[in-house]
Amino acid sequence: MPSKLAILENVDMYTADELVGYIKSGIVTFDELCDDTDGCFPASVRKEVERKIAGSEQEDWTNARNSRSIEALEKYLSTYPDGSHREEARSLIRSLQEAEVHKASANAWESVDKNSIPELRRFCEENPDDIHCVEAKKLINKLRREEFIGFDIDALVKRIKNIQADKAVINTDDEIYKTIVGYLDRGKIKHSDLMAMLKADHNILRASVVNMLLDNGYLDYDDFETIGINAAFIRHLVNGETTQGFAIPRKLDKINKLSTEIYFWGIPSSGKSCALGAILSVAGNGRVAKSMCQDNDCQGYGYMTRLAALFKSNDRVGTLPEGTSIYSTYEMGFDLEDENNAVHPLTCIDLAGELVRCMYKSDANEDMSDDEMDALDTLTRVLIDNRTKNRKIHFFVLEYGADDRKYEGLTQNVYLDGALRYIERTGIFKDDTDAIYLMITKVDKAKAGKGQLSSILREYISETYGGFYNGLVKICKDCEINNGNVEIVPFSLGQVCFQDYCLFDERPASNVVRKLLERSKGFKNGKLQKGFNLFKR
Repeated sequence: MPSKLAILENVDMYTADELVGYIKSGIVTFDELCDDTDGCFPASVRKEVERKIAGSEQEDWTNARNSRSIEALEKYLSTYPDGSHREEARSLIRSLQEAEVHKASANAWESVDKNSIPELRRFCEENPDDIHCVEAKKLINKLRREEFIGFDIDALVKRIKNIQADKAVINTDDEIYKTIVGYLDRGKIKHSDLMAMLKADHNILRASVVNMLLDNGYLDYDDFETIGINAAFIRHLVNGETTQGFAIPRKLDKINKLSTEIYFWGIPSSGKSCALGAILSVAGNGRVAKSMCQDNDCQGYGYMTRLAALFKSNDRVGTLPEGTSIYSTYEMGFDLEDENNAVHPLTCIDLAGELVRCMYKSDANEDMSDDEMDALDTLTRVLIDNRTKNRKIHFFVLEYGADDRKYEGLTQNVYLDGALRYIERTGIFKDDTDAIYLMITKVDKAKAGKGQLSSILREYISETYGGFYNGLVKICKDCEINNGNVEIVPFSLGQVCFQDYCLFDERPASNVVRKLLERSKGFKNGKLQKGFNLFKR
């Protein structure tokens, strides 16, 4: 193959086909043949070379484009400097060059240990303009935060609880799973630490999270037996039993039933709806009340029947409900027949879980969403604007041990104190209120010995919710409710595992049903209409 100099100095010795071949091989360009041969490039040969090059341009462009090669595209441009695809070729070259830069950047970023602050900092120093620098700095800040707050099993437990309480998290289960795996994969905790966490609290993780850990090899079924989890729960988990959701009800405008109204207050995750389901289940099993007749025309009829059906007796594991809509309020009407054959007309109202926070936000002049405004509006309609003359009982439901859990940056007692101010201001607890109770759920966590639970709960309330409790007592005294007393009611569903499965102990719920019968008016058949007239007074 001759050199470029040899071709230029002896251009008149080569045929058109030979010169076209040299041009396509990149040895010489057509412009060089025209400009650098001192007029020795024969006109007839030049025209023939032009014709042959023009005839093969489309084929050469197609080959260069399909090759996705910068070298092939540059060769096309040198062969056809005025070619019809020159702009496309230049644009494609720029795209390929950018892709090479991005690939090199991605490779460099891929090799960085994302759990090493020194490596992340070195990447930023060596690649200050790289698109991954922002992500690297975010990871550095995350790792630094972990250094400050700790990165052990206690920190993991706190992180899990924060995720569970954070309504900004879209997929709570997935976020908790990824957090646990992150701790394990990075060597911050051991498998034994995870097992110790589950042994200390069988209820800290939902069944869906546990299944993800099983599916990906971070747990195995034998692990559960070693930490004392009941085999009935394991069988339920293996069978893939899932929780039941509930439809969002129509908005409640007022209580329609002539009855004693029983209101259940509590923030999300307090255990309020599960406690109510257990109470309804016991109310209908015939062991405390002789019979239960549900009102199928009440707004929450479907919710009432489904909720009560979830709790199994005779040592069978039941599946707890999904969390209800935190903005929905349900009305459940029914009649209970006591042991003396008197009928007690009752209406249980499961108030929206978000309501307590809405009351706080209203008085704090904080912005509220449309859903939050609707929840507060329902309370206003039911207990203020369209308030009935029915007698009323109120249960405030609190979870034992959840006093440090934060919701939008504030702890539970801040919202409760705010709700108390709202109640005082609006006069919701008027003289038609017969009793106010403080129900403490999940009291199993108190690990009380025989005869110790009452004193432990009194001390717990005094230390963590003293202001709220004393405020309720003041309302009872000012409004002459229950002789100025607020009774603390311990509550447990029984054995709960993986948050979704329950071996139901009906005794705490039975205690509540007895209180409802004691506190509500009962009427014999012949006196039922007369009793309804009493409700109207």
